[in-house]
Amino acid sequence: MSWLSKFSGGGKAAAAAAAKGPRPANPPTIIIDHHEYIPEEFALGSFRLRPYEGDLIARQQFDFHMVFDLGEDPVDVACHGLVVKMSEETGLVARYKSPQPFYEKKLIDYVRAWKGL
Repeated sequence: MSWLSKFSGGGKAAAAAAAKGPRPANPPTIIIDHHEYIPEEFALGSFRLRPYEGDLIARQQFDFHMVFDLGEDPVDVACHGLVVKMSEETGLVARYKSPQPFYEKKLIDYVRAWKGL
């Protein structure tokens, strides 16, 4: 690597990729009322849990945690959600508000690594 590339930031992409570690295999774990669920579908702002064995009903607001490992750092994000749909066929479909900006950035980084972007 030349001196010019060292000062201009050359090689940062390769170093960042090596620092990220292995690609996550699963979406973030959702914890509702001390029960852990792996979402069947997950996107920024919403998720689907199937099967869901809890007491939430449609249009109910609830608090939950998203837990994931970003590199070597475990991250636990407190969130607030709203049940959009709840039935035996669809499971629990919920939207959630964006977490605090610090945690939102960590969640975006995790989702990018999970989806390989």
